[in-house]
Amino acid sequence: MLGAHFETFALPPRPFYFPTHPLVPVFLILDANNRAFRLITRRRVHLPEMVPPTRKAVNRNNRKGIKKHRPDIIVVDLKDHVLGRAAAVVAKQLLLGKKITVVRCEQLTIAGSEIRNKIKYLQFLRKRKLTNPKLGPFHHRSPSDIFIRTVRSMLPRYTKRGQRALRQLVAYEGVPVNVARTGGRVVIPRAQRHNCYRNERRFTVLGNMCKNVGWKYSDVVKKLEAARVEKSGRNHKRMEKLRDAWKVARKAALSKMPKKNVEVLKKFGYA
Repeated sequence: MLGAHFETFALPPRPFYFPTHPLVPVFLILDANNRAFRLITRRRVHLPEMVPPTRKAVNRNNRKGIKKHRPDIIVVDLKDHVLGRAAAVVAKQLLLGKKITVVRCEQLTIAGSEIRNKIKYLQFLRKRKLTNPKLGPFHHRSPSDIFIRTVRSMLPRYTKRGQRALRQLVAYEGVPVNVARTGGRVVIPRAQRHNCYRNERRFTVLGNMCKNVGWKYSDVVKKLEAARVEKSGRNHKRMEKLRDAWKVARKAALSKMPKKNVEVLKKFGYA
C-alpha cells in the first residue's frame, strides 16, 4: 500500500511507532535521510470503550455488584483428637485458604502416659536463650497456644504465604458463646483417638498436663463448660417441644386438605 510513496528512495523507509493514544496508534515514516514526510494513523476496531481510571473504579470494594469474597469459617471440635494428627490436617487446610476455628483444645490427647509427657515438657521449659531469655523460646502453658505452636511448626512461617495461613487460625479452650451460636461443629475422623490408638494404649489429656506445668484456668474452663452444657440441654428440650407441636399442627392441617393436594405435597417431601 505504501510502495508508491517510496519509489524514488534508494533505501526502504523505517516506520517508528509513537503511542499518542491507546486507541489511535501513529506511525511516522522516515526516508533515507531520516526526514519525516508522512503521518499515518490507523484506528483499532472491536475494542471496548476506555474510560480514564479513577480511584473509585480501581478499588474493587466500591464497585457495585461485586462483593468481597469472605471464606466460611470452619469450626472444628478437637475433643478426643490426637494433637499432631489434628494439627497436620488443620495446617494443610489453612494453606488451601480455609479459615478455621478450633474449640475444646484442652481435651486434645497425646500418646504416652501423663508423667512421661509432663517430664518432656518440663525439659522443654529449661531451654532458653542464655544471653537474653526474653528473646525466646517462649514456653506456652495453655492448650490453645500449644496447639497453635504445633500448627505453626507445620507451616512455612517465614514466608508471606505461611504467615497469612497462620492468621486464619483461631483456637479456644472450651466453646465460647460467640462460637456456640454459629451452628454445628465438625470433627477430623482420621485424627480421632479411637481411630489412631489401640484400646490399651496409654494417652495424656492435654488440659491435665498443662495444669501440671502452670496453666491456671483449668477450673474456670470446666465451670464455663458445665454452664454451657446445661444451657444447651435446656434449649434442646425446648426445641423438642416446639418440634412436637409443629408435627401435631402439620398433621391436623393435612387432615383438612384434599387428598390430591396431600399427594402432591408427599411427592415433594412436604407431607
